[in-house]
Amino acid sequence: MLHGVRFLCSAAAALARLAHAILGSASGWWALLFMQLCPGPTSSATTTATAVPAPWQHLQPGRAAASSKKVHPAALAVDEKPAGCGKDQMPAPAVVLPAFNKQQGDKTAKAARGRPPRLAIPPPMACAPGVDPFGPAADRETDVATELEVQGEGFCLASRRGVRHAMEDGYGVIADHITQGGSRLAFYGVYDGHGGHAAVDFVADKLSKNVVAAVAASASTMASHRQQSGLLPLTSPPPPTGEEEEDETEQVVAAIRAAYLTTDSEFLSQGVRGGACAATALVKDGDLYVANVGDCRAVLGSRGGVATALTSDHTAGREDERRRIESSGGYVSCGSGGVWRVQDCLAVSRAFGDASMKPWVTCEPEVSRRRLTPDCRFLVVASDGLWNKVSCQEAVDAVSAAASSSSAAVGPCKELVALARSRGSRDDITVMVVDLQRFLQL
Repeated sequence: MLHGVRFLCSAAAALARLAHAILGSASGWWALLFMQLCPGPTSSATTTATAVPAPWQHLQPGRAAASSKKVHPAALAVDEKPAGCGKDQMPAPAVVLPAFNKQQGDKTAKAARGRPPRLAIPPPMACAPGVDPFGPAADRETDVATELEVQGEGFCLASRRGVRHAMEDGYGVIADHITQGGSRLAFYGVYDGHGGHAAVDFVADKLSKNVVAAVAASASTMASHRQQSGLLPLTSPPPPTGEEEEDETEQVVAAIRAAYLTTDSEFLSQGVRGGACAATALVKDGDLYVANVGDCRAVLGSRGGVATALTSDHTAGREDERRRIESSGGYVSCGSGGVWRVQDCLAVSRAFGDASMKPWVTCEPEVSRRRLTPDCRFLVVASDGLWNKVSCQEAVDAVSAAASSSSAAVGPCKELVALARSRGSRDDITVMVVDLQRFLQL
Protein backbone atom coordinates (compact mmCIF):
# COMPACT_ATOMS: atom_id res chain seq x y z
CA MET A 1 0.00 0.00 0.00
CA LEU A 2 2.78 2.39 0.90
CA HIS A 3 4.66 1.56 -2.28
CA GLY A 4 1.55 2.34 -4.38
CA VAL A 5 1.14 5.75 -2.77
CA ARG A 6 4.81 6.56 -3.40
CA PHE A 7 4.45 5.57 -7.10
CA LEU A 8 1.42 7.82 -7.57
CA CYS A 9 3.23 10.74 -5.91
CA SER A 10 6.27 10.34 -8.17
CA ALA A 11 4.07 10.15 -11.31
CA ALA A 12 2.22 13.34 -10.30
CA ALA A 13 5.50 15.14 -9.75
CA ALA A 14 6.74 14.03 -13.21
CA LEU A 15 3.56 15.30 -14.87
CA ALA A 16 3.91 18.62 -13.06
CA ARG A 17 7.48 19.06 -14.30
CA LEU A 18 6.40 18.18 -17.84
CA ALA A 19 3.56 20.74 -17.73
CA HIS A 20 5.93 23.39 -16.41
CA ALA A 21 8.39 22.69 -19.22
CA ILE A 22 5.66 22.89 -21.88
CA LEU A 23 4.28 26.15 -20.52
CA GLY A 24 7.75 27.61 -20.31
CA SER A 25 8.45 26.67 -23.96
CA ALA A 26 5.16 28.21 -25.15
CA SER A 27 5.85 31.45 -23.30
CA GLY A 28 9.27 31.60 -24.95
CA TRP A 29 7.79 31.35 -28.44
CA TRP A 30 5.11 33.88 -27.54
CA ALA A 31 7.76 36.36 -26.50
CA LEU A 32 9.30 36.12 -29.94
CA LEU A 33 6.11 37.33 -31.61
CA PHE A 34 4.58 40.03 -29.39
CA MET A 35 5.92 42.90 -27.25
CA GLN A 36 3.85 45.68 -25.79
CA LEU A 37 4.40 49.26 -26.85
CA CYS A 38 5.45 51.60 -24.04
CA PRO A 39 5.58 55.36 -24.91
CA GLY A 40 8.74 57.13 -23.79
CA PRO A 41 9.30 60.64 -22.62
CA THR A 42 9.70 61.76 -26.21
CA SER A 43 7.23 61.57 -29.12
CA SER A 44 8.96 58.56 -30.64
CA ALA A 45 9.83 55.24 -29.06
CA THR A 46 13.42 54.06 -29.26
CA THR A 47 14.13 50.36 -29.45
CA THR A 48 17.25 48.32 -29.33
CA ALA A 49 17.61 44.94 -30.89
CA THR A 50 18.73 42.07 -28.70
CA ALA A 51 18.72 38.35 -29.05
CA VAL A 52 15.87 36.53 -27.39
CA PRO A 53 16.71 33.07 -26.08
CA ALA A 54 15.01 30.24 -27.83
CA PRO A 55 12.56 28.02 -25.99
CA TRP A 56 14.99 25.15 -25.89
CA GLN A 57 17.48 27.35 -24.06
CA HIS A 58 15.09 27.43 -21.05
CA LEU A 59 15.11 23.67 -20.98
CA GLN A 60 18.91 23.42 -21.28
CA PRO A 61 20.46 26.38 -19.43
CA GLY A 62 24.04 25.20 -19.75
CA ARG A 63 23.86 24.83 -23.48
CA ALA A 64 22.08 28.16 -23.88
CA ALA A 65 24.84 29.96 -22.00
CA ALA A 66 27.47 28.49 -24.28
CA SER A 67 25.73 29.88 -27.35
CA SER A 68 24.52 33.21 -25.89
CA LYS A 69 26.35 35.17 -28.56
CA LYS A 70 24.33 33.65 -31.38
CA VAL A 71 21.04 35.19 -32.57
CA HIS A 72 18.21 32.91 -33.56
CA PRO A 73 17.58 33.26 -37.32
CA ALA A 74 13.86 33.54 -36.79
CA ALA A 75 13.77 37.07 -35.46
CA LEU A 76 15.13 39.99 -33.49
CA ALA A 77 12.97 41.34 -30.67
CA VAL A 78 13.03 44.65 -28.80
CA ASP A 79 14.65 45.15 -25.37
CA GLU A 80 12.73 43.93 -22.35
CA LYS A 81 13.02 47.39 -20.68
CA PRO A 82 13.13 50.10 -23.34
CA ALA A 83 13.57 53.69 -22.24
CA GLY A 84 10.47 55.28 -20.84
CA CYS A 85 8.75 52.08 -19.84
CA GLY A 86 7.48 51.56 -16.37
CA LYS A 87 8.18 48.64 -14.12
CA ASP A 88 4.88 46.92 -14.64
CA GLN A 89 4.38 47.74 -18.34
CA MET A 90 4.82 45.12 -21.09
CA PRO A 91 6.56 45.91 -24.40
CA ALA A 92 4.49 46.62 -27.52
CA PRO A 93 3.81 43.85 -30.07
CA ALA A 94 6.19 43.76 -33.00
CA VAL A 95 6.02 41.61 -36.12
CA VAL A 96 9.27 39.80 -36.75
CA LEU A 97 10.07 38.64 -40.34
CA PRO A 98 12.22 35.58 -40.98
CA ALA A 99 15.64 36.11 -42.47
CA PHE A 100 16.14 35.43 -46.22
CA ASN A 101 17.33 31.91 -46.89
CA LYS A 102 19.68 31.89 -49.91
CA GLN A 103 19.68 28.10 -50.13
CA GLN A 104 15.88 28.01 -50.34
CA GLY A 105 15.99 30.67 -53.10
CA ASP A 106 18.44 28.58 -55.10
CA LYS A 107 16.13 25.59 -54.84
CA THR A 108 13.21 27.66 -56.13
CA ALA A 109 15.24 28.88 -59.10
CA LYS A 110 16.30 25.34 -59.95
CA ALA A 111 12.70 24.16 -59.79
CA ALA A 112 11.68 26.95 -62.15
CA ARG A 113 14.42 25.95 -64.58
CA GLY A 114 13.25 22.34 -64.50
CA ARG A 115 9.72 23.15 -65.60
CA PRO A 116 8.72 22.23 -69.20
CA PRO A 117 8.63 25.09 -71.70
CA ARG A 118 5.36 26.85 -72.36
CA LEU A 119 3.31 25.63 -75.29
CA ALA A 120 3.46 27.91 -78.32
CA ILE A 121 -0.12 28.03 -79.62
CA PRO A 122 -0.28 29.50 -83.14
CA PRO A 123 -2.79 32.25 -83.82
CA PRO A 124 -6.04 31.30 -85.57
CA MET A 125 -6.08 31.22 -89.35
CA ALA A 126 -7.13 34.41 -91.01
CA CYS A 127 -10.33 34.01 -92.98
CA ALA A 128 -13.23 36.06 -94.12
CA PRO A 129 -15.69 37.26 -91.45
CA GLY A 130 -18.25 34.62 -90.64
CA VAL A 131 -16.30 31.79 -92.33
CA ASP A 132 -15.49 28.71 -90.26
CA PRO A 133 -11.89 27.72 -91.18
CA PHE A 134 -12.73 24.05 -90.55
CA GLY A 135 -16.25 23.93 -92.00
CA PRO A 136 -17.79 23.41 -95.44
CA ALA A 137 -17.27 27.06 -96.28
CA ALA A 138 -13.52 26.54 -96.08
CA ASP A 139 -13.81 23.86 -98.73
CA ARG A 140 -15.67 26.24 -101.02
CA GLU A 141 -12.94 28.82 -100.54
CA THR A 142 -10.37 26.44 -102.05
CA ASP A 143 -12.52 25.06 -104.85
CA VAL A 144 -11.39 27.65 -107.38
CA ALA A 145 -7.73 26.78 -107.00
CA THR A 146 -8.27 23.01 -107.14
CA GLU A 147 -10.59 22.68 -110.13
CA LEU A 148 -9.57 21.43 -113.57
CA GLU A 149 -11.81 21.60 -116.63
CA VAL A 150 -10.82 20.26 -120.05
CA GLN A 151 -12.74 20.33 -123.30
CA GLY A 152 -11.09 18.15 -125.92
CA GLU A 153 -11.88 16.48 -129.20
CA GLY A 154 -14.87 14.29 -128.49
CA PHE A 155 -14.57 14.39 -124.69
CA CYS A 156 -14.84 16.68 -121.67
CA LEU A 157 -13.33 16.38 -118.19
CA ALA A 158 -13.77 17.95 -114.78
CA SER A 159 -11.53 17.23 -111.80
CA ARG A 160 -11.49 18.53 -108.25
CA ARG A 161 -9.03 17.90 -105.47
CA GLY A 162 -10.16 16.46 -102.15
CA VAL A 163 -9.75 18.22 -98.82
CA ARG A 164 -7.30 15.93 -97.01
CA HIS A 165 -4.24 15.64 -99.23
CA ALA A 166 -2.58 16.71 -102.47
CA MET A 167 -4.21 15.88 -105.79
CA GLU A 168 -3.68 12.20 -106.66
CA ASP A 169 -5.98 11.85 -109.69
CA GLY A 170 -4.88 12.03 -113.32
CA TYR A 171 -6.01 11.37 -116.86
CA GLY A 172 -4.62 10.59 -120.29
CA VAL A 173 -6.04 11.10 -123.81
CA ILE A 174 -4.89 10.31 -127.33
CA ALA A 175 -7.79 11.56 -129.41
CA ASP A 176 -6.88 10.24 -132.87
CA HIS A 177 -4.15 7.91 -134.05
CA ILE A 178 -3.88 6.19 -137.42
CA THR A 179 -1.92 2.96 -137.49
CA GLN A 180 0.22 1.70 -140.34
CA GLY A 181 -2.57 -0.64 -141.33
CA GLY A 182 -5.07 2.21 -141.54
CA SER A 183 -6.82 1.51 -138.25
CA ARG A 184 -8.16 4.47 -136.31
CA LEU A 185 -7.35 4.50 -132.60
CA ALA A 186 -8.45 6.73 -129.72
CA PHE A 187 -7.51 6.30 -126.07
CA TYR A 188 -9.09 7.73 -122.89
CA GLY A 189 -8.07 7.00 -119.30
CA VAL A 190 -8.73 8.14 -115.73
CA TYR A 191 -6.31 7.29 -112.92
CA ASP A 192 -6.53 7.39 -109.13
CA GLY A 193 -3.31 7.28 -107.12
CA HIS A 194 -2.65 6.32 -103.51
CA GLY A 195 0.40 6.70 -101.29
CA GLY A 196 1.51 9.85 -103.11
CA HIS A 197 1.20 11.23 -106.62
CA ALA A 198 4.37 9.69 -108.11
CA ALA A 199 2.57 6.60 -109.42
CA VAL A 200 -0.40 8.44 -110.91
CA ASP A 201 1.87 10.96 -112.62
CA PHE A 202 3.91 8.17 -114.17
CA VAL A 203 0.88 6.18 -115.32
CA ALA A 204 -0.80 9.26 -116.77
CA ASP A 205 2.28 9.89 -118.89
CA LYS A 206 3.16 6.36 -119.95
CA LEU A 207 0.08 4.14 -120.12
CA SER A 208 -1.69 5.81 -123.06
CA LYS A 209 1.49 5.73 -125.13
CA ASN A 210 2.22 2.10 -124.28
CA VAL A 211 -1.34 0.95 -125.05
CA VAL A 212 -1.53 2.75 -128.39
CA ALA A 213 1.95 1.56 -129.37
CA ALA A 214 1.19 -2.06 -128.47
CA VAL A 215 -2.16 -2.09 -130.29
CA ALA A 216 -0.71 -0.32 -133.32
CA ALA A 217 2.13 -2.86 -133.47
CA SER A 218 -0.41 -5.68 -133.29
CA ALA A 219 -2.51 -4.13 -136.07
CA SER A 220 0.55 -3.65 -138.26
CA THR A 221 1.55 -7.27 -137.73
CA MET A 222 -1.89 -8.48 -138.77
CA ALA A 223 -1.92 -6.21 -141.85
CA SER A 224 1.51 -7.46 -142.91
CA HIS A 225 0.34 -11.03 -142.51
CA ARG A 226 -2.66 -10.36 -144.76
CA GLN A 227 -0.48 -8.72 -147.37
CA GLN A 228 1.91 -11.62 -147.39
CA SER A 229 -1.06 -13.95 -147.82
CA GLY A 230 -1.95 -12.05 -151.03
CA LEU A 231 -5.34 -10.85 -149.85
CA LEU A 232 -5.66 -7.07 -150.36
CA PRO A 233 -3.37 -4.00 -150.10
CA LEU A 234 -2.74 -2.45 -146.73
CA THR A 235 -4.87 0.61 -147.55
CA SER A 236 -8.10 -1.36 -147.93
CA PRO A 237 -8.33 -4.22 -145.43
CA PRO A 238 -11.15 -6.68 -146.08
CA PRO A 239 -14.02 -7.06 -143.66
CA PRO A 240 -12.91 -9.68 -141.16
CA THR A 241 -14.71 -12.98 -140.93
CA GLY A 242 -15.99 -14.31 -137.63
CA GLU A 243 -12.82 -16.26 -136.96
CA GLU A 244 -10.57 -13.40 -138.01
CA GLU A 245 -12.53 -10.98 -135.88
CA GLU A 246 -12.11 -13.22 -132.86
CA ASP A 247 -8.38 -13.53 -133.48
CA GLU A 248 -8.08 -9.77 -133.84
CA THR A 249 -9.96 -9.22 -130.61
CA GLU A 250 -7.65 -11.59 -128.77
CA GLN A 251 -4.59 -9.83 -130.13
CA VAL A 252 -5.88 -6.39 -129.13
CA VAL A 253 -6.77 -7.64 -125.64
CA ALA A 254 -3.33 -9.23 -125.30
CA ALA A 255 -1.69 -5.97 -126.43
CA ILE A 256 -3.62 -3.96 -123.82
CA ARG A 257 -2.65 -6.38 -121.07
CA ALA A 258 0.98 -6.30 -122.14
CA ALA A 259 0.93 -2.48 -122.12
CA TYR A 260 -0.46 -2.44 -118.57
CA LEU A 261 2.19 -4.86 -117.33
CA THR A 262 4.95 -2.99 -119.15
CA THR A 263 3.90 0.29 -117.54
CA ASP A 264 3.85 -1.37 -114.13
CA SER A 265 7.34 -2.84 -114.61
CA GLU A 266 8.72 0.51 -115.73
CA PHE A 267 7.34 2.21 -112.64
CA LEU A 268 8.57 -0.48 -110.23
CA SER A 269 12.08 -0.25 -111.71
CA GLN A 270 12.30 3.33 -110.42
CA GLY A 271 11.99 2.19 -106.80
CA VAL A 272 9.30 4.76 -106.00
CA ARG A 273 6.58 4.05 -103.46
CA GLY A 274 2.84 4.38 -104.07
CA GLY A 275 0.35 2.96 -106.53
CA ALA A 276 -2.48 3.88 -108.88
CA CYS A 277 -5.77 2.49 -110.15
CA ALA A 278 -6.95 2.98 -113.73
CA ALA A 279 -9.93 2.68 -116.06
CA THR A 280 -9.22 3.08 -119.78
CA ALA A 281 -11.17 2.94 -123.03
CA LEU A 282 -9.67 2.23 -126.45
CA VAL A 283 -11.73 2.70 -129.61
CA LYS A 284 -10.43 0.83 -132.66
CA ASP A 285 -12.34 0.58 -135.92
CA GLY A 286 -15.73 0.85 -134.23
CA ASP A 287 -14.87 -1.52 -131.37
CA LEU A 288 -14.73 -0.33 -127.76
CA TYR A 289 -12.13 -2.02 -125.51
CA VAL A 290 -12.44 -1.18 -121.80
CA ALA A 291 -9.81 -2.19 -119.24
CA ASN A 292 -9.37 -1.49 -115.54
CA VAL A 293 -7.35 -2.21 -112.42
CA GLY A 294 -8.63 -1.13 -109.02
CA ASP A 295 -11.80 0.84 -108.32
CA CYS A 296 -11.92 3.31 -111.22
CA ARG A 297 -14.98 2.58 -113.33
CA ALA A 298 -16.35 2.98 -116.88
CA VAL A 299 -20.12 3.14 -117.50
CA LEU A 300 -21.90 3.16 -120.86
CA GLY A 301 -24.88 5.44 -121.39
CA SER A 302 -27.31 4.23 -124.04
CA ARG A 303 -29.88 6.14 -126.04
CA GLY A 304 -32.68 4.73 -123.91
CA GLY A 305 -31.07 6.10 -120.76
CA VAL A 306 -29.96 2.72 -119.44
CA ALA A 307 -26.62 2.56 -117.63
CA THR A 308 -24.30 -0.40 -118.22
CA ALA A 309 -21.19 -0.88 -116.12
CA LEU A 310 -18.37 -2.08 -118.38
CA THR A 311 -15.91 -2.69 -115.52
CA SER A 312 -15.98 -4.41 -112.15
CA ASP A 313 -14.13 -2.90 -109.18
CA HIS A 314 -11.13 -4.90 -107.98
CA THR A 315 -11.55 -4.90 -104.21
CA ALA A 316 -10.42 -7.31 -101.53
CA GLY A 317 -14.07 -8.10 -100.80
CA ARG A 318 -14.62 -9.83 -104.15
CA GLU A 319 -14.78 -13.58 -103.70
CA ASP A 320 -12.75 -14.38 -106.83
CA GLU A 321 -10.09 -11.84 -105.85
CA ARG A 322 -9.88 -13.30 -102.35
CA ARG A 323 -9.31 -16.78 -103.75
CA ARG A 324 -6.64 -15.50 -106.12
CA ILE A 325 -4.80 -13.71 -103.31
CA GLU A 326 -4.97 -16.67 -100.93
CA SER A 327 -3.77 -19.07 -103.61
CA SER A 328 -0.66 -16.91 -104.07
CA GLY A 329 0.15 -16.96 -100.34
CA GLY A 330 -1.54 -13.75 -99.19
CA TYR A 331 -4.65 -13.06 -97.15
CA VAL A 332 -7.51 -10.57 -96.89
CA SER A 333 -9.08 -9.28 -93.69
CA CYS A 334 -12.04 -7.14 -92.73
CA GLY A 335 -10.93 -4.10 -90.77
CA SER A 336 -12.66 -1.15 -89.18
CA GLY A 337 -15.77 0.08 -90.95
CA GLY A 338 -16.27 -3.27 -92.68
CA VAL A 339 -13.61 -2.59 -95.34
CA TRP A 340 -11.78 -5.65 -96.67
CA ARG A 341 -8.05 -5.16 -97.19
CA VAL A 342 -5.17 -7.12 -98.68
CA GLN A 343 -2.58 -7.95 -96.03
CA ASP A 344 -4.42 -5.60 -93.61
CA CYS A 345 -3.30 -2.70 -95.80
CA LEU A 346 -4.76 -2.04 -99.26
CA ALA A 347 -8.47 -1.94 -100.09
CA VAL A 348 -7.96 -2.58 -103.82
CA SER A 349 -6.68 -5.92 -105.08
CA ARG A 350 -5.21 -4.73 -108.40
CA ALA A 351 -3.17 -1.61 -109.08
CA PHE A 352 -0.03 -0.18 -110.63
CA GLY A 353 2.96 -0.02 -108.31
CA ASP A 354 2.64 -1.06 -104.64
CA ALA A 355 5.90 -3.00 -104.76
CA SER A 356 5.54 -4.20 -101.16
CA MET A 357 2.20 -5.85 -102.00
CA LYS A 358 3.41 -7.96 -104.92
CA PRO A 359 2.42 -10.59 -106.04
CA TRP A 360 -0.95 -10.33 -104.28
CA VAL A 361 -1.80 -6.93 -105.78
CA THR A 362 -1.31 -7.50 -109.48
CA CYS A 363 -1.51 -5.09 -112.40
CA GLU A 364 -3.06 -7.47 -114.90
CA PRO A 365 -6.27 -5.78 -116.11
CA GLU A 366 -9.66 -7.17 -116.93
CA VAL A 367 -10.47 -6.27 -120.55
CA SER A 368 -13.83 -6.39 -122.33
CA ARG A 369 -14.87 -5.63 -125.90
CA ARG A 370 -18.12 -4.17 -127.22
CA ARG A 371 -19.15 -3.28 -130.75
CA LEU A 372 -20.42 0.30 -130.93
CA THR A 373 -23.98 0.77 -132.17
CA PRO A 374 -26.19 3.84 -132.69
CA ASP A 375 -27.63 3.21 -129.22
CA CYS A 376 -24.21 3.82 -127.61
CA ARG A 377 -24.33 7.54 -126.77
CA PHE A 378 -21.52 8.27 -124.31
CA LEU A 379 -19.07 6.72 -121.87
CA VAL A 380 -18.52 7.94 -118.29
CA VAL A 381 -15.04 7.17 -116.92
CA ALA A 382 -14.38 8.33 -113.36
CA SER A 383 -12.39 7.71 -110.19
CA ASP A 384 -13.87 6.26 -107.01
CA GLY A 385 -14.42 9.76 -105.61
CA LEU A 386 -17.55 9.80 -107.80
CA TRP A 387 -18.64 6.16 -107.58
CA ASN A 388 -18.52 6.07 -103.77
CA LYS A 389 -21.41 8.56 -103.72
CA VAL A 390 -23.14 8.25 -107.12
CA SER A 391 -24.51 5.08 -108.70
CA CYS A 392 -24.02 4.14 -112.35
CA GLN A 393 -27.63 4.93 -113.26
CA GLU A 394 -27.55 8.25 -111.45
CA ALA A 395 -24.41 9.20 -113.37
CA VAL A 396 -26.00 8.40 -116.73
CA ASP A 397 -29.18 10.29 -115.80
CA ALA A 398 -27.18 13.33 -114.70
CA VAL A 399 -25.12 13.40 -117.91
CA SER A 400 -28.24 13.06 -120.08
CA ALA A 401 -29.99 15.87 -118.23
CA ALA A 402 -26.96 18.17 -118.21
CA ALA A 403 -26.20 17.59 -121.90
CA SER A 404 -29.68 18.75 -122.88
CA SER A 405 -29.93 21.73 -120.51
CA SER A 406 -26.39 23.08 -120.13
CA SER A 407 -24.72 25.23 -122.74
CA ALA A 408 -21.23 24.65 -121.28
CA ALA A 409 -19.15 21.98 -122.95
CA VAL A 410 -17.99 20.54 -119.63
CA GLY A 411 -21.42 20.88 -118.03
CA PRO A 412 -22.11 17.12 -117.62
CA CYS A 413 -18.77 16.52 -115.89
CA LYS A 414 -19.22 19.49 -113.56
CA GLU A 415 -22.71 18.31 -112.65
CA LEU A 416 -21.39 14.91 -111.57
CA VAL A 417 -18.55 16.44 -109.54
CA ALA A 418 -20.98 18.79 -107.80
CA LEU A 419 -23.37 15.90 -107.11
CA ALA A 420 -20.67 13.81 -105.44
CA ARG A 421 -19.46 16.75 -103.36
CA SER A 422 -22.99 17.60 -102.24
CA ARG A 423 -23.31 14.04 -100.91
CA GLY A 424 -20.19 14.35 -98.78
CA SER A 425 -17.37 13.08 -100.98
CA ARG A 426 -14.03 14.40 -99.70
CA ASP A 427 -11.88 12.31 -102.02
CA ASP A 428 -10.36 13.48 -105.28
CA ILE A 429 -13.01 13.39 -108.02
CA THR A 430 -12.22 13.10 -111.73
CA VAL A 431 -14.98 12.59 -114.31
CA MET A 432 -14.55 12.16 -118.06
CA VAL A 433 -17.42 11.91 -120.55
CA VAL A 434 -16.60 10.56 -124.03
CA ASP A 435 -18.88 11.03 -127.03
CA LEU A 436 -19.17 7.65 -128.75
CA GLN A 437 -21.33 8.73 -131.67
CA ARG A 438 -18.34 10.11 -133.53
CA PHE A 439 -16.79 6.64 -133.75
CA LEU A 440 -19.72 4.90 -135.39
CA GLN A 441 -19.04 3.22 -138.72
CA LEU A 442 -21.29 4.79 -141.38
